[in-house]
Amino acid sequence: MDDQPQFADTLEDQEDNKSSDVVLAALAEAQRAFRPWQDNCDRIDKKWSLSRNIANASDWSDAEFDIFWASTEILKPAIYSRPPVPVVATRFSIRDPFTDQISDMLERTLMTTLDLSDIDDVMRHLRDDLVMAARGVPWVTYDEDAERACVEHLDRTDFLHEPARKWAEVGWVARCGWMTRKQMRDRFQSHSGQAYMQATLQMRRDKDRDGMTDGSEKAAVWEVWHRIDRRVYWVSEGVDVLLDESEPYLDLSRFFPCTKPVYGSLKRRTLIPIPDYGRFEKHLDQINELTSRIYALLDQVRIKGLIPGGGDVAEAVESALAQNDSDTIYISVPGAAFSASGGNFVQYLPLDMIATTISGLIQSRSQLIQDYYQLSGISDIMRGATDAQETLGAQQLKSQYGSIRVRDKVDALTDCARDICQILGEVIASNYSGKKIMEMSMTHLPTDTDIKKQIRDIESKAKAALEEIEEHAREMQAQVRVQGALQPPAQMGAEP
Repeated sequence: MDDQPQFADTLEDQEDNKSSDVVLAALAEAQRAFRPWQDNCDRIDKKWSLSRNIANASDWSDAEFDIFWASTEILKPAIYSRPPVPVVATRFSIRDPFTDQISDMLERTLMTTLDLSDIDDVMRHLRDDLVMAARGVPWVTYDEDAERACVEHLDRTDFLHEPARKWAEVGWVARCGWMTRKQMRDRFQSHSGQAYMQATLQMRRDKDRDGMTDGSEKAAVWEVWHRIDRRVYWVSEGVDVLLDESEPYLDLSRFFPCTKPVYGSLKRRTLIPIPDYGRFEKHLDQINELTSRIYALLDQVRIKGLIPGGGDVAEAVESALAQNDSDTIYISVPGAAFSASGGNFVQYLPLDMIATTISGLIQSRSQLIQDYYQLSGISDIMRGATDAQETLGAQQLKSQYGSIRVRDKVDALTDCARDICQILGEVIASNYSGKKIMEMSMTHLPTDTDIKKQIRDIESKAKAALEEIEEHAREMQAQVRVQGALQPPAQMGAEP
């Protein structure tokens, strides 16, 4: 990373209004690198959401076996179901009342901050992104005016980072914020003048999506944190200069205000996610195809018979096969056609072949479903389900076995929650006032005045105790002198 040209190397020789070309070019390169993954995720989202172009409700037909949706609903609670609870303690176990009290205050403040950030909703979005797209990203912000830290979930289209082989090699990360022209003026006019007027405005509605919009035009403003430069840059498409740049407004040990994204499978030697859906997409397509064929054949399972009458036999048979309006259909044919029927007045069309075909299709679909369960890990989760009537050992074995396939995802979310708490803890310790921490933790930490008063009280009590001891010593000395004066001289000189 260090031998690559950095943003600052290109910007340092420019005038006050520095060009944004190098930053925008880096963002564009990252967007190109992740574009195939983004397109694939769009397709998966449509598939999961049943997004279809239907003119009206009468055109809807449920000819698919939506096992993809059902399996994700089983997988989600197996990965995450309860909000995280922060625990603050020293690295090593030491018994120090002061550090214990500070740890307790920070832990309580973190609990309050996470609750105000609706951490459960953030974690559920991260979980859903992990299941569907194999990547979820949280971002920590700090409002200096309100003195409040907050955790946000970023949409996958609003986060970029430098393409790299591993997270440790990532030199910059960026998040996209959507701002109106007025918001841009209030935020950037003092830094870059009227440059914000060049920003490209658009309706905040993604192409081919059902995203909601408030009807206002906004510009995409990227906030780029560059670890090597130790700088933060703000740029927007269409603006040829930096909207703003500054030193990091948060002093964090890992520099980035986001954790390592929650990753699922990754393309080898890259940070490009591979959604699990691609592993079993063919199986799902085959299951849906067999389901459609089963439904089509079931529509043909009706009692269709030929009765004596007029007309042509061929036309009658064709009419019988075509009519599906009722469960029982009778078509009249010339009576001579029944001369060899042994006197039977009704001849039914055979259904044995259709029934056999339907049974074969259902059996084939069942095997495909089992294969899909094996690939997706749902079978392991279902085997891990326990029964209250089972022994404790059997329940423990099932629980352990059922969690194997999802353990990596559970650990990834756990590590992410831990890193979120670490970033929040640093923000709180560096930016919150003592009064704010005590209010949020509902605890009291002695102030300088309280400490001085305690010292005065201790000194006063110590002085009083010392005077009491000295007075007692003087009394003892007086008693010894009196006793010595009262003893007879002979007795005083007697042998012991």
